[in-house]
Amino acid sequence: MLIFLCGPDDYRREEKKRSIIAEFRGKRGVSIDSFDLADKENFLRFQDFIKNQSLFAPDKFAILENAFYAGAEESASKKLAEELKQAAKQSGMTVLLSEKKPTEGFGFLSKKSAKVDVQKFDYLEGKEWEEFIAAKAGECGVKLGVPALEFLSRAYENDAWRLVTELQKISSLSPVIKNQDQPLGARELEKLGLEIAPNYFSLLQGLKGYQLENRMASLEKLFSMNEPLPKIFNMIIYQWPEKLGRLATYDILVKSGKLDYEEALLDVVL
Repeated sequence: MLIFLCGPDDYRREEKKRSIIAEFRGKRGVSIDSFDLADKENFLRFQDFIKNQSLFAPDKFAILENAFYAGAEESASKKLAEELKQAAKQSGMTVLLSEKKPTEGFGFLSKKSAKVDVQKFDYLEGKEWEEFIAAKAGECGVKLGVPALEFLSRAYENDAWRLVTELQKISSLSPVIKNQDQPLGARELEKLGLEIAPNYFSLLQGLKGYQLENRMASLEKLFSMNEPLPKIFNMIIYQWPEKLGRLATYDILVKSGKLDYEEALLDVVL
């Protein structure tokens, strides 16, 4: 059996990987080993692991790290692909791989079958993403209000690693916040001095400033953060409800190709 975890959301892939490893470690009669195939010698070890039999541990569980490094050369790629196909047929043998996507020659890993368990981890969106954030916040003992939840969902879109890191910071920086009854608001994120969320919050607030010079400075800093402009635009919509109608008009112009996001943002600030 081959278990192939794939997709761009490496945080959830890693979570699932740890869960599967813990499950096998809890079983009796299973020989477990890990092989980092970035080192060529480990590929030979993997081959020996597959072939050798043990009277005390009839079942085997192999964890492959950097699986496709061993297949960087065409000959090595064919060897690894063949070994994996044979391992899939072998009774009592399970191989776990976790990669964004299969490289050339490993397309069979993407086809779910009785011998290949494919589990995909795409980026979460919408309600699923917000539910994920709320669940992770709960694990950290942090209760998020709707504004804070929506703000974090935009600030850390497609980046679960940074999201979880910041939630852990929220929990550790202020013991009062942990397990509090009142939900955390968006403005309170700024007071905690977090690495990323407060920067966004302060800069977005700066766009509303009275002086044009300060508004332009905030916009330039937002541009310099190298975040996707659609993401910045959507966050501004959330932070600036009084301009919702005007921003919605700009959004239509951008999506119709009559304006780009940079021009729209500049016009809003001016």
